[in-house]
Amino acid sequence: SEPNGCAIRNEEGVKLRPDVVVKYPDGRCVIIDSKVSLTAFVEYINAEDDRIKGDASVRHVKSVRSHVDELARKSYQNYIGEAKLDFVMMFIPNEPAYIAAMRLDSNLWQEAYDRKVLIVSPTHLVSGLRLIEQLWSRDKVTKNAIKIAEDAGKMYDKFADFTKDMDRIASGIASASKAHAEAMNKLSTGTGNLVKRAQDLKALGIKSSKQLAASVQKED
Repeated sequence: SEPNGCAIRNEEGVKLRPDVVVKYPDGRCVIIDSKVSLTAFVEYINAEDDRIKGDASVRHVKSVRSHVDELARKSYQNYIGEAKLDFVMMFIPNEPAYIAAMRLDSNLWQEAYDRKVLIVSPTHLVSGLRLIEQLWSRDKVTKNAIKIAEDAGKMYDKFADFTKDMDRIASGIASASKAHAEAMNKLSTGTGNLVKRAQDLKALGIKSSKQLAASVQKED
């Protein structure tokens, strides 16, 4: 009953011994404890005297409540790792004993649940474990959906930053192109521009083996 073959110990190092640790395929665990005394219940159902029956009923509820107190105090669920419920299942192995306790003290189940102890009977045990599995599966799907949404949001943010960078690059290229065009225009326009002067020097017969770029040459 010990997860991963390791002893369950509390904060003081004391070894804890729950009756059953149910392990689910995804590594999650549910603790079930069934050390419930039914002595008073047996006396209750067998009593022929109303006084004895009443006394036994009080002791039966007291016995169940005492075990709730014990489980709430031990908090088994806090010492089996992260993948677990935040409560322990208290199993009453006799259906009539469970029904009698709930009928005799209508607040018992809720008070136990508020203390992180879930009281279950044979009828409820299997269905409860299946419900827990379904809730965990839904929780996993929900968490995955949230994770996907968060990752998608981060990816979108990065893509938005990328498009802004591309806009800045495009703007820079446009500015550089405009500056280039203006500079080239200054070379070839106006009285005494550099291109005209260079062409005049070429016409005078200077020694040169190279030609001006076609983009700046003007036809006469």
